[in-house]
Amino acid sequence: MNEPNSNLSIVRALMSVIDACDPFTRGRSFRISKYVLHLARHLGVPQEKWEQIEFGALLHDIGRTAILHEVLLRPGSLDGRERAMIQTHPTIGYEIVRDLPGLEQAAEIVYAHHERVDAGGYPRGLRGEEIPIGARLIMVAAAFDAMTEDRPYRKGFSAEQAYEELRRHSGTQFFPEVVDAFIELHQTGALFSGLSHDELEIYIRHPAMGRT
Repeated sequence: MNEPNSNLSIVRALMSVIDACDPFTRGRSFRISKYVLHLARHLGVPQEKWEQIEFGALLHDIGRTAILHEVLLRPGSLDGRERAMIQTHPTIGYEIVRDLPGLEQAAEIVYAHHERVDAGGYPRGLRGEEIPIGARLIMVAAAFDAMTEDRPYRKGFSAEQAYEELRRHSGTQFFPEVVDAFIELHQTGALFSGLSHDELEIYIRHPAMGRT
């Protein structure tokens, strides 16, 4: 029983270090992992799946460590070659995580977190129910988190603007039930339960949480 908890602590620490390498992602993996767990509970995902989902959420962007820093931090649009490079990160992440004992399910979640309901995602073009539940949750949580972040080249969306984007792509990019659950939990504040003041710095610094 102690081993999974110990592994979880190690993974959290690892992702904190990785996130700290990018000034725009500090704390992001941990924050998204908490959102995803709240979503899993709210949607009735069986408890035995929660641990692998949390591992998958923490590690979903680990493949980005293999991508050139200047591409990751490039303001504005990427060219075709750079976009193709970015789109390798789920596969790279999968190849890293699948070799970690006991994280096979988490590896599948990492592999699928950029797939789409309509099969328009990457890297495998999975459709609908082919996409693991953990990946479905990460898609929405990570998209909202990214949209509401300030970047040097753009101001982050308000919460309401981000809701509208999620709704606009519901049923094509995102699973409708996950979009509805995320917005409900965000609006009530339940999504932030268990997160500290420091861990919510993004929302304190630029309060997308309550901005309309």
